[in-house]
Amino acid sequence: MTNKIAAQAPGEADLSQVKAVTNQDEITDVYALYLDDESHSYDGKTEKIFFPTTEDEVAAILREANENDTPVTIQGGRTGLTGAAVPLGGITLNLERMNKLLYLEYSEGDGLYSAAGEPGMLLEEFVNVIMAKDLQGITDQGSEEQKAALERFLSESQDFTFPVDPTEMSAFLGGIVACNASGARTFRYGAVRDWVRRIRVVLMNGEVLDIVRGKVKTDNGKFEIKYTDGSKSEISVPTYSMPKTKNAAGLYAKSDMDLIDLFVGSEGILGVITLVELGLMALPENIMTVMAFFPSEDDAINFVYDIRADDTPVEMEFLEYFGPNAIRMIREKASTSGIKVPALTDETQAIIFFEFIYTDEDMEDKVMGLEVILNKHGSSSESSWAGLDRAELQKMKTVRHFVPETVNATIAMRKAQYPEIHKIGTDMAVPDDALRDYVHFYREVLTAQDMETVVWGHIGDNHLHVNMIPRNPAEVDQGMENYMLFAKKAVEMGGTVAAEHGIGKLKRAFLEVLYGTDGIAEMQKVKGVLDSKWLLNRDNMIGAPS
Repeated sequence: MTNKIAAQAPGEADLSQVKAVTNQDEITDVYALYLDDESHSYDGKTEKIFFPTTEDEVAAILREANENDTPVTIQGGRTGLTGAAVPLGGITLNLERMNKLLYLEYSEGDGLYSAAGEPGMLLEEFVNVIMAKDLQGITDQGSEEQKAALERFLSESQDFTFPVDPTEMSAFLGGIVACNASGARTFRYGAVRDWVRRIRVVLMNGEVLDIVRGKVKTDNGKFEIKYTDGSKSEISVPTYSMPKTKNAAGLYAKSDMDLIDLFVGSEGILGVITLVELGLMALPENIMTVMAFFPSEDDAINFVYDIRADDTPVEMEFLEYFGPNAIRMIREKASTSGIKVPALTDETQAIIFFEFIYTDEDMEDKVMGLEVILNKHGSSSESSWAGLDRAELQKMKTVRHFVPETVNATIAMRKAQYPEIHKIGTDMAVPDDALRDYVHFYREVLTAQDMETVVWGHIGDNHLHVNMIPRNPAEVDQGMENYMLFAKKAVEMGGTVAAEHGIGKLKRAFLEVLYGTDGIAEMQKVKGVLDSKWLLNRDNMIGAPS
């Protein structure tokens, strides 16, 4: 084990062959979507949009920008909610043309497969080709070991997938690593970080790091990079303590950490990811998916506490929550869509959506154990919607998406009257023992204000999204004040200000609430070592030292 890594020189690339859009009228018209992301919070502007197709082209673009002191904004699918992919000047580096699956690996040590793709490959496409084993495009690629792994994979009788299942399947592979994406199944399988086996990263000087998990770890809290000209850089890992919750806020920092984790979740402020290798998992043979309906929010929360206890009779794959206003949206949208939601009644005030694996041998014991806990909290199998196959799960996911779809449509309608209106959705998570008190705090604040809200999210990780839906500009200001209030309360309880959506440009003030000015200064030092001119993804996560 070492704390040192040698950078590699990229190959030659002719930038005249890279697609680049420079005409401002064309950028603001044909390429207007490249000046925005899903937060719709900034009016983007850029001098030029590059669309490289190779790592060497990425390196050449960065090297030229570095020499000319030109800021660079990295873009993937622009599905983020923090403004991170929105350019505010300089040039834009869009990776959508780097979209190929590259190879499969098999680790004899742990018996696990992994697959590598370029950063612009859609997560949905990655998952689909793995599940379908539709891999003819890479049969002649890679090393002999990788070809053997592919042959072995294709002969497996089981199906495989990438288990993290981030909610936004139209994200790119590079993006989900850059923001350490997560989703419902993070409850059981962790966030993307836990499944990243290898990445390649182009630094601002154009040199490349090939980082394999387990190969480079800190020595006394430091890493060393040796460049091709013989010079060296030393990176000191920040010393702050990260929250012991699901977390996507700030640079990862632990005294014994792996170098790969410094870049996972770094939101592109340290380098451009050009290759992503992710671990795979065999799909379970039998699953049961359930929407359990409860007469009150407290009943639903108490069910969550019991079902995830150490002595639970059923280990859950995920636990999702929908509050009263979310249920109203589900009823209305299901009615207009012609979808019947079994067992949903007017008395239902909360839903817990979950899934568990079973075998023929243990199914009866699991169902009976689940029934006992449901009955204890005002629900039952009869007052639930259950399915035993992935088709039923997909139907339930469709119902789940009724909620954000309705919220987004409402915001769009109100934005037509008041352009400054936008959705304000929280992203906090707290430790297990704080969930009940934190939800009560949300309710207490919002009820007193009569703010229109919808609450849903990943309750298994104590990570609920409170969506505040302003009716006028004054409520936008009120919502942002609430966000800061909720952030401070989460940190006070030992939680995080950003559990899955990252910081980007929008939430830098909240990051300081979590780590303080000293923590921000430590992140600035790391950034300064790898990007001394502060050109890469400027204004994301942290600002330059004053």
